Amino acid sequence: MNPTIERIENELNKIFVSSEKWVKVSSVLYWLDLSQITSSINQRESAYSIDSMLKLHIYKKVKGITTYPRLVEELTKNNNINQLGLSEIPTKQNFNHFFRTKIDKQTLNILDTIAEKILSIATKNRCILDIEIVKKNVREYKNKSREERKVLNEATKLLKKLIYPQIQLKIGNNSRFTTKDLLDILVHVAQTHDFANNGCKTFKDLYEDKDVPDGDTFLYHFKKIGSRSELTTIFGSITDVIFNFARKNYNLLNRRKLDIAYDVHKIPFYGNKNSEYIKGGKHERGTSYFYHFLTCDIVVTGKRFTIDVVPIHPLQSMENLLDISLQKVKKKIHIDRAFLDRGFANSKCIEVLKKNRINFIMPMPKNERIKQWMDKSEECKARLVKNFEINKQLVNLYLVDDEEGIKRSFITNLNVPVLLSHYFYRWYGKRWGIETGYRLKAQDFKPRTTSKNYTLRLFYFLFTVMLYNLWVLTNIIVGVKLYGKVPETPLITAKRFSIILYKVQLEFLDPGG
Repeated sequence: MNPTIERIENELNKIFVSSEKWVKVSSVLYWLDLSQITSSINQRESAYSIDSMLKLHIYKKVKGITTYPRLVEELTKNNNINQLGLSEIPTKQNFNHFFRTKIDKQTLNILDTIAEKILSIATKNRCILDIEIVKKNVREYKNKSREERKVLNEATKLLKKLIYPQIQLKIGNNSRFTTKDLLDILVHVAQTHDFANNGCKTFKDLYEDKDVPDGDTFLYHFKKIGSRSELTTIFGSITDVIFNFARKNYNLLNRRKLDIAYDVHKIPFYGNKNSEYIKGGKHERGTSYFYHFLTCDIVVTGKRFTIDVVPIHPLQSMENLLDISLQKVKKKIHIDRAFLDRGFANSKCIEVLKKNRINFIMPMPKNERIKQWMDKSEECKARLVKNFEINKQLVNLYLVDDEEGIKRSFITNLNVPVLLSHYFYRWYGKRWGIETGYRLKAQDFKPRTTSKNYTLRLFYFLFTVMLYNLWVLTNIIVGVKLYGKVPETPLITAKRFSIILYKVQLEFLDPGG
């Protein structure tokens, strides 16, 4: 162990042994001797001593404060300035300059270790740090948690009321189960990422007083849901309901242009490869055959809705499907830029994007022509090749070094100054947000099936997308209601939302039976 750390650890043990059951962090730092560290640091005359600046850093770490304004607020509110040896709080610029110019990495590691020692030794001695502040935070958390639960329940009930009636199952008047009953079970099956048979059993275990169908009966009703075109129409109308609700109540998606991303979502298939809608692909997850869906997502923080889904038939061309999707998406939102992967980097897809007047950015596959341009551009960090031709379609080709100095290529119809072409990494990086959405759909919203019935599989996928969009909207509602703004990160986990969705009860007549 570092001798300085060992000495300070012994000192901290003495401080906490002699302390009451609670103590302020600033009081611990007041008694802590950092002279061995400060003596090795040279500093000209300053309004702030080395000792006080080091203790300020440790205080910030121990309290778990991540921003400087929050640190200033904490020090001011709890009158902890004097105990840290400060007559006034340094500005953020002074604080950062001190640690950037005076403190080396080794010393910074020692300070961080001291912060960890304070926390661990306090825990070992059953001493609570800043107990009054802790009590206040606990009370605030409980109140906030109670209000959050209330808002979440209300929001989920409202959305369930809006969405469930849109899905009409063909259920007879004498059936034991209603559409609502079956959809609640399906939400549970999706949330547990289970198959119908086991999902029905676990739902029965949770609600012993409810009449729950077996897996075969459950699937029987969903297999009668209708044709593929009917399904896409149903879920298109559900998307419209969600979007119109967001527009009307939260002024979202109305005026501002939004960035979107297109991708092809693949679902593994393990049956007969001659089945309709099955396409071959690169071997992964134990198969080389997949169902493919063209998906369009908004890639703006807090509003990452999946806005369109188009099933891909092996005999359909990608450019036609892209055109069909863009026609629908343009009716829903104002598009700023579209981000597409290199699978769309061909003349026919580019023609469709231009025809629809869409600004696009996509990586360009490294073919022989691209390699030649890269060879010519080795000495420069960025280069623009205007009117680069791809089968008579003209685009701008940008060759740009990434952070590791590896040159990448992008094609676009935007005119970006070469000096700003490194922004392509930041802009295109927005597209990776949809990977999180894919993961949530696959892990938290997706029921599993081995059925070869494509209509059922299509229904399952569209239902998964619906649950995901409802989750995004629920987070918006809760964020606006509690904090007055759209949250940048989800407040409600996907799993928690799903559980509440099938638990919450509705006060409306079910249209399904």
